[in-house]
Amino acid sequence: MIQDHDLDALLASPLAEVADDGFSSRLAARIATQAWWRERLALFAPVAAAAALAPFLPLDEFTATALRLTPMLANSAALAIAVAALALTLAFERFREAQTAL
Repeated sequence: MIQDHDLDALLASPLAEVADDGFSSRLAARIATQAWWRERLALFAPVAAAAALAPFLPLDEFTATALRLTPMLANSAALAIAVAALALTLAFERFREAQTAL
């Protein structure tokens, strides 16, 4: 029977490298590639959808509405505070991501 000190020594010793013929590195590269494609899809899919729908949208109505709402939006303190809060939140998130990447 194995004694406690023998078992501790056996468990503390490093194991030999597992020969995986580059499987781990191929898998890591594949995961990175899939993540890259997911990021690009999340970024460009809405842009492509908007570009596909743009010819069918009533631009005259959008333009008239934008011209009517622009002065009201420009003078809105609540909207300015909301935009500032969103900008600060996004800046903080990017800062936090940069700090965790280090």
